[in-house]
Order: sequence, then C-alpha cells, then structure tokens
Amino acid sequence: MRRHSVMVGGRVLYYAAQLSHAQRFARARQAEGIQAYVVPDPMPRRTRTARINPLTGKPYNKPQTGRHMVKR
Repeated sequence: MRRHSVMVGGRVLYYAAQLSHAQRFARARQAEGIQAYVVPDPMPRRTRTARINPLTGKPYNKPQTGRHMVKR
C-alpha cells in the first residue's frame, strides 16, 4: 500500500494511501494556520502484468468501462 505523509517540520501528522487525501488534509491544516506539507510516497507504482488466458494463450480482454453492449 502507498504511504503519502503530511508533515509539519520533521514530524509526521498523517499517513494516507491516496495522494489526494494527503493533499486535502494538508490544505485543511494550512487553513488552520499550521505549516503542513505533503511528502509523496517515494516508491514507484508497481506495474500490473497482463493475465494470460490458459485456453487461448492470449491476454484476457480489458474491461470496457462506460460502453455497454446494447441488444437490438
């Protein structure tokens, strides 16, 4: 799991799995007058490998979001 930190000086106030949550928390502390800042997780994101269909030897089809098959 990713670990983004919200810091004040050298002290960690908050850990978040999503960067947007950490940024939101930091903005709320800044509105209170606390000099908080976000340190993104330094680890690169893990790339996902394609799953291979054992019957065909080809990758599974990617799901099509937002497009549904309409029967006529």
